[in-house]
Amino acid sequence: MNKKKKLATLGLVLLILLYLLPKGLLISTNPKDVSFDNTSPATKCDSLKIQTYSTLENFSCTFTVSAGKTMTINYTLPGISKGYVCTPEGVLLYAYFTADSRSSLVFLDYNLSERWRRDFPAYPLKYTKDGLILVSNPIFGSVGSSCVYLMNITTGRLLNWLCPDVLGGHVSDVKITDGRIYATIGEPRRPPLETHALIYMKEDGKIRKAGITSIPGEGVGIRLLIDANEKYAVVAYFLANEREEEKNGVCVFTAGSLRKLACREFKDGDRPLNVKLEGNIVYVQTTEGVRAYKILSLW
Repeated sequence: MNKKKKLATLGLVLLILLYLLPKGLLISTNPKDVSFDNTSPATKCDSLKIQTYSTLENFSCTFTVSAGKTMTINYTLPGISKGYVCTPEGVLLYAYFTADSRSSLVFLDYNLSERWRRDFPAYPLKYTKDGLILVSNPIFGSVGSSCVYLMNITTGRLLNWLCPDVLGGHVSDVKITDGRIYATIGEPRRPPLETHALIYMKEDGKIRKAGITSIPGEGVGIRLLIDANEKYAVVAYFLANEREEEKNGVCVFTAGSLRKLACREFKDGDRPLNVKLEGNIVYVQTTEGVRAYKILSLW
């Protein structure tokens, strides 16, 4: 074998090793006092008094909003679940059906004038500084597809959306940061029947995805908690099937390309409840305490 062939062979071997070797490591470290409080940026309407109640007979929710002693207005919206969000410009009232992925929303200013109203084919998941996040989910395993929407509360207009190419999947969590939308989703696949956990990311109109983990059988329990910063995206996962088997753990990805860097698996019953990313440290609150890992990677 001549020198060129030897160098080419050596280069090929190095590339294969680079591909097969771990891209990074999660090193256990002592967890410091860390807060997992994810309170929405606005939860109080100081100048308004809001009372709510549900009527199960006709699946509706009623809101009584008072401004001072003389101004009171009532709204009845279709839905089983309900909530409201206060902003500097006014208050958003909403009611929704999770199973049908539909909601009714009304936005009032602090003079109780209606700014906008709309019905929407998704239900509110959380409110962040970026806007209201809504998701639509089909029946798990059906032919429908899921979507994530970001809505401007003051105007009711859509700012962005992400619709993963997954039939019968279920959006578990959403994170918006640095102009990117991240979503985690559980997907049923067959044959044989398996449940896969995936992470999707949309940036500048382009969508990337990566696998997190999977479990055989039907996913009867799915929790895929996500956090991200400018460098990393992390997912703390819990999957359970109909055979009472489960998988728990955490995986870290590069923020832009979703290259999987490293994972750590937890034992059965040690289920993630919250996840938080601070720099290159991942904190995972589980049913058995708080874990912390330092991310080591060349990527």
